[in-house]
Amino acid sequence: MALIEPTDLSPGIRQLLFNRPEKLNALSTPLMREFETALDAAAADPGVRVIVLRGAGGKAFVAGADIAEYQGNKRAEFTAYQFNSRRVFDRLERIGKPVICAVDGFALGGGFEIALCCDILILSETAQLGLPEGRLGLCPGGGGTQRLLRAVGKYAASDLLLAGWRLSAQRALELGIAADVVPAAGMDEAILRRARACLKVAPLAAAEMKRLLREGQDAGIEAAKSLEQEVLFRLYSTADGQEGIDAFLEKRDPQFRME
Repeated sequence: MALIEPTDLSPGIRQLLFNRPEKLNALSTPLMREFETALDAAAADPGVRVIVLRGAGGKAFVAGADIAEYQGNKRAEFTAYQFNSRRVFDRLERIGKPVICAVDGFALGGGFEIALCCDILILSETAQLGLPEGRLGLCPGGGGTQRLLRAVGKYAASDLLLAGWRLSAQRALELGIAADVVPAAGMDEAILRRARACLKVAPLAAAEMKRLLREGQDAGIEAAKSLEQEVLFRLYSTADGQEGIDAFLEKRDPQFRME
């Protein structure tokens, strides 16, 4: 059985399903290997415009790492796993295509770290998110503390990490992490609605805006504004930039070609 199941939900929309429901889709070395392969394939396929991440079983997106792999003070193996996870998470964050994370149930530890690498989070009403590593005597290792800090600020991040709380879907929406909260039965429709909206944005523009959001948050405001204009001027000179303008004035749908 594949641990990651790629499925094309609709033209241009590729879903990667974490498929280990008997373990609440817990991350393991084999699963991470399959995830990276499927992620690279989706990123390289010009026919894929939007990537959706979801967990099988309805109880969890990803409930964290498989803690059984941690047992026994296997320092070399533990260190290798953490370095590899960080590399894959960074790869996910830097993909130049919109990535939607759809969370049913738990997104804890590494599962929440994956969600924080994505662009748009859609949560079911039963979703619970958190970084409970402190309760194991550990801390996150895939960038969770830093991405959470940048997403919600020091005090909300401190509350979540130091008290070991889990965020409800509604609280995640209030903090600006979630884009939408929907009934579990409406998740499929919500995913397609959001993904099809993303298809209307030019691929080159989407990739550049992702980069602006990622790099701008850590830059000074003047440097970030200069970078924004540099990107705008470059997009204006592309075939897709001119096609978008022409299509708007001619009242037709643009035909973007990623050039």
